Order: sequence, then structure tokens, then C-alpha cells
Amino acid sequence: MTPPDERLVLFEREIARQEDLIYGVALLFECLSVLHCEHSGIVETYRKQFRNVIQNGRSAIQSATAILAEAKSSPAAIRSLEAFRFSPCNDHPDPEGLTRRAEILVAAFNELFPGRPRSQEFTRDETMKLLEHAASVFES
Repeated sequence: MTPPDERLVLFEREIARQEDLIYGVALLFECLSVLHCEHSGIVETYRKQFRNVIQNGRSAIQSATAILAEAKSSPAAIRSLEAFRFSPCNDHPDPEGLTRRAEILVAAFNELFPGRPRSQEFTRDETMKLLEHAASVFES
């Protein structure tokens, strides 16, 4: 069995990974919006699909963060960490594909824009640079 302190660290890492996934989904929407900027129907379809994924992901992250705080203050609550399950991107028709694309986009973002705040908006050129870099990784 994993020691309680290690379980806390692992759970914190998983929360961070989930935050990256949600950010990656948002990046993918940004990229698709630029690619399909002349097709508002397509962009709106993506917006609806990704909005649900992002909202549910954020809700899961909030719940996990609360469980983590409880487990840190009460060792008896450690078991709730083991019972908690993330289900990233399950609200999308292709959860595994979306997860992979999100992970690639976050990695590309981290490579291309180290230290950049995630809240900072992208220019069209930056979005295209991100998309091109991610596409080269995705194809390999």
C-alpha cells in the first residue's frame, strides 16, 4: 500500500494533469476557431462540445481539490483520494482522441511559450504557430 504522504503528492500531480488537460481542450478550441473562422456553425458545434468537457473537468478539479484539502487536514480522509476518479473528456464523442490532442497542445504551449500566463490571449499568428507545432508532434 502507498504511504499517505505519497498518495497526497500523487493526487496533487493528477489534479495538475487534469488542469493541463482542460487547458489543452481550451487551446484546441482556440485553434479550431481560427481554422474555421469563416464557418460559424462549425465553431459553434465545437464550442458546445468543448464547453461541456471544460465545465465538467473544472467541476471535477474543484471536487478533487476539496478532497485533497480534507485529506491533508485529516488522515482518515485519505481513503477518499483513492475513491475519487477523474473522467477527463468523457463528455466528448472521442474522449481518448481529445485527451491526446489536449496533451499535445499543452506540451506545445509549454515549449513555445515558457512562462507565459495561461490567461493571456493569443494572436492569430501565435495560435497558428501553436497549431503547426502541435500538428507536427501529432503526426509523428
